[in-house]
Amino acid sequence: MLKPNQLQQRLIEQVPLLNAHPDKLVVISGAGNVVATLASPLSFEYHFPLTLSVNEAGLTAQLADLIVVTVLDWLTENQPDMLSSNTRRLTDFVYHQQADGLTLTLQLTERVQVLDAEGVRTITHLPEPSLPPANARPREVYLNGELISHWAE
Repeated sequence: MLKPNQLQQRLIEQVPLLNAHPDKLVVISGAGNVVATLASPLSFEYHFPLTLSVNEAGLTAQLADLIVVTVLDWLTENQPDMLSSNTRRLTDFVYHQQADGLTLTLQLTERVQVLDAEGVRTITHLPEPSLPPANARPREVYLNGELISHWAE
């Protein structure tokens, strides 16, 4: 599965605390399902929960906001169906803030294409559809007029 590492990299890249202390972010894939049919080829989907824990005593609302916005931005590219489904957007992104940090749990899917041709089997993780060009991603984040994060593409 590729999405856990991709999201971890995005958070480390765009959240200054995690950039300076990547060990404060713990990413764990939970038990999931492989969804497949007997149809040929053997393409399938992984369905799994991903738990992200940011261990930071006294986590500020500003930092929590930045982490959530970074995850939402990543979801628009990598799991857009979660944000466009009335049901999934209410249930598939759960958070829990406690004194020693923040825990987020996402219900993710990854599509895997399996093709058999001329005695060769090819396995490919399929990307999500691209964002339209008009939705260029920002490189700075402001909260209440204050710059709280910036990064280079």
